[in-house]
Amino acid sequence: MKAEERREQILDVTHEIVDAEGFHAATPARIAEAAGVTRPVLYQQFGDLGGLFVALIDREAERAAKQFTEAIAEPDEEADSDPFLHAFDGALRAIDTHPATWRLFLVPPEGAPPELHQRVAVSQDGVRLYLTQQLLRLFPELPDPDYTARIIFATGRELLYLRLTDPEATNERLRSVVRHLRTLTVQD
Repeated sequence: MKAEERREQILDVTHEIVDAEGFHAATPARIAEAAGVTRPVLYQQFGDLGGLFVALIDREAERAAKQFTEAIAEPDEEADSDPFLHAFDGALRAIDTHPATWRLFLVPPEGAPPELHQRVAVSQDGVRLYLTQQLLRLFPELPDPDYTARIIFATGRELLYLRLTDPEATNERLRSVVRHLRTLTVQD
């Protein structure tokens, strides 16, 4: 196996352990055994366990950012033209396609290192900025777009969290809530 393939395999194994049991369960011995490598291979690839965790977090943050960018891309003619509903639908698709990636950020596992929380904060700032820009574009006279974006963000985050944690939170149910809130909160 090439070095990059081995690195991805180790990251995949680490992510599976972290997703199932938390960061505290992802010990070097367990990761090496599950990946079929020796501990020195882990250290050769990542330096130490902290380096492995940061590499995992960065890889998944990059994946989530790409998925979010795809979610907010311009809708096709058949998609919902409302940017907020379109983005929410895209986020639901991303969560359903890659739940482990999104669980890492929306439901941080036990023992998460500070780097995870730092990446979450940066990502949240980016999403709130996007929401603020959309609000300003659609409603230039909105009195406080920053706080409005924070409210929309908090609501959307909670609904996405429910999608990951509550079996009764179906996509249809969550979309219905977002559409209803959209009609209540914004006068076109």
